[in-house]
Amino acid sequence: MRILLENRSKVIEQVIFLSIVLVLMAVGVAVAQEDQQGQEPFVYDDGGRRDPLWPLVNSNGAILNYESEFLITDLALEGIMAGTDGENMAIINGRVLKARDAIGQFVVERIGEDSIILKKGKQKFELKLKKGE
Repeated sequence: MRILLENRSKVIEQVIFLSIVLVLMAVGVAVAQEDQQGQEPFVYDDGGRRDPLWPLVNSNGAILNYESEFLITDLALEGIMAGTDGENMAIINGRVLKARDAIGQFVVERIGEDSIILKKGKQKFELKLKKGE
């Protein structure tokens, strides 16, 4: 009989402990949700540097070079500056480029007022300035 009472009291202690833990977790979740209301989501600003979360090696173990292995989706046209001599300059991923300059495997073919044309081999791509930024 005594063993049953001891086991019963241990079970009650464990139930009370777990109940307290669950209540504290629920309060923590409620507070965290309240803190996040009305806030905009966090957006990482790389400042023109490589994102530290990008992998440094591919699945075969070869080292990746992001400076020469850009995808067109990796490039962001950040601005266009009008040159005094008629030669515009573009800011792509923080780098200032003029016509015939290269960024990775892309060559700047033409810089317009609000867009640029990039060429990679025989393919041409257009990057446009985003309005309102």
